Amino acid sequence: MSAAANHAVFLSYASQDAVAVLRIAEALRAAGIVVWFDKDELVGGDAWDQKIRRQIKECAIFVPVISANTNARAEGYFRLEWKLAVDRSHLMADDAPFLFPIVIDDTSDAAARVPDRFREVQWTRLNVKDTPETLAKRVQKLLGGDLAVGARLDRAQGEGRGRATPLPGKGPAWIRNIAMVGGLIIGLVYALRPMWSPQRRAEAKPAAIPTPAQAAPIESMSPARQLAEKARLLLDAIDSTADDYATAEGLVKRALELEQNDGDIWAISSRLNSMFMSRAFDNSGARREPARSQAERAAKLAPDSVETLLAIARANRREDVGRAEAALRKALTLAPRDGRLTLNLGSLYRVQNRLDEAMAFYEQAAGSPDVMPLARYDQFLVSFYQRKFGDAERYVRESVAALPTTNSVTGQAMVELTWRGQPDSALRVLAAAPGNVRAEPRTVIVTVLAAQMKRSPEEGLAALRRFPADYVNDAWYVGPKALLVGLCEAQADRPEAARVAWESGIALMQKRLEAAPNNPDLHLRLGELFAWSGQGDAALREVKIYEQLTSGQQTDWTWSAVRIYAALGRAAEAVPLLAHELSAPPSGRWPLTPALLRLDPLWDKLRGDPRFQALCAETPEKK
Repeated sequence: MSAAANHAVFLSYASQDAVAVLRIAEALRAAGIVVWFDKDELVGGDAWDQKIRRQIKECAIFVPVISANTNARAEGYFRLEWKLAVDRSHLMADDAPFLFPIVIDDTSDAAARVPDRFREVQWTRLNVKDTPETLAKRVQKLLGGDLAVGARLDRAQGEGRGRATPLPGKGPAWIRNIAMVGGLIIGLVYALRPMWSPQRRAEAKPAAIPTPAQAAPIESMSPARQLAEKARLLLDAIDSTADDYATAEGLVKRALELEQNDGDIWAISSRLNSMFMSRAFDNSGARREPARSQAERAAKLAPDSVETLLAIARANRREDVGRAEAALRKALTLAPRDGRLTLNLGSLYRVQNRLDEAMAFYEQAAGSPDVMPLARYDQFLVSFYQRKFGDAERYVRESVAALPTTNSVTGQAMVELTWRGQPDSALRVLAAAPGNVRAEPRTVIVTVLAAQMKRSPEEGLAALRRFPADYVNDAWYVGPKALLVGLCEAQADRPEAARVAWESGIALMQKRLEAAPNNPDLHLRLGELFAWSGQGDAALREVKIYEQLTSGQQTDWTWSAVRIYAALGRAAEAVPLLAHELSAPPSGRWPLTPALLRLDPLWDKLRGDPRFQALCAETPEKK
């Protein structure tokens, strides 16, 4: 065992608690404590698994972080970590300070789903927003000894799960902690975000986009700027996830606590709020005003900053297109090689339906290796929505070949389903993705949809078990997990299990409607749940409410009353709506095709109707 391991603390937690645990990790490191901390609990191959097992075997203190999120998950890699730690503790003296559970919310000891061994030691309840430093003092006291020596060895040997370890030198510990092994900016990204499987790590390219702001080494930045730069790297990473965004939000909030008058920090915070919405990580709309107001504050503090101009463009790209375009074009004169700018210009034109201009800017962005995978993915979206499926397939394959992200991999699977009508091929594409991609919500949801179309409900249920939340927010599906669970159970000929799932979904949607009674999307999903559970009158009431709230405006099939009519088997109402969808102009959403009508169990109750059968016939698709 190394000297570093003699003083190392291993943090074990559910991925949903990553932001809170990051604060704990940084407080411990600021006190000179070696922390083994990985902002991801995803299995990354045998070598990764063996490293985690070795660290649990060698660490000085094992800290299970207990919360409502760990309680909600019956499965998870953290549970294996907990078991390994308990097994090791049986070889220790009863008074050895090895297990150190921390509770970060109101979860009670009695209700916590933890090993019995955890209950035999004293728990620490921590308000992470206020008191992580008090925890560091307690851990310091438990460890004792020369922590700095352990930290230096850990840094030299690269053993820690997180590599942001204290560096020797003068100045406050919290400043020294910012420096990373080798001083590389890319190391900052890897320390705070999940990586691919070990087999891919050696060949992985930096996903962050260099900007003029990075001309100076990060170590020379102010403490607040260092935190903001970490957040920006996560935000601008091509393969960033919802967890990455949550971590970035925690970092930028801490940066603003340290410095209120830095325009770039406000700009990064603004852009983060905008992109939470555009990535569908938060569909509530509550981030729209903070995005706008923070961009305005950045404009007052740093009007000519590229970060500020990007923030203005993102915050105004729907409400004030002219201002957004002017901001991006000005930024392009300041940083003509910044691929983010041409990429954002392409997206700005795409939302205006100026598709030729959008594709031209995407093509320009694709010339920059750093943003090429995302540019090709955006070109895929334009082609996919236009039903130009041949072009869509070419673009998405290029994107996947360059960097297999959640977006690009699921995009390729969507082509297999929508154009080729091949759920088996779609599932193979999804199964071949890197481990971190397979566990992302979007991949899980597309896997479920493909499994349902393959008529393989057990495969769909297995995927849903990897998704711990009860509500899904994604571009391809927004709604209760219970609706999908019920459909899989019904497909598996387990009607009682389906009924239980749908009833739980109904309760969830009714609770959400208490807070947002005029949200049409909630009424639509509630209507679907009523329809599938056999409550036809209630389902039709929700249809009426939905149509009133949307003023009868025609929407695409993924957000349409046709879903309720189909679940009720009402072909007279459903078939005309489906016919309209097949011939309607592109909507900027998932296009309906005969292949989807033939495959999706959503339409099973319509299959006996000759009019529906006619819609399932192949029609020429745009290449």
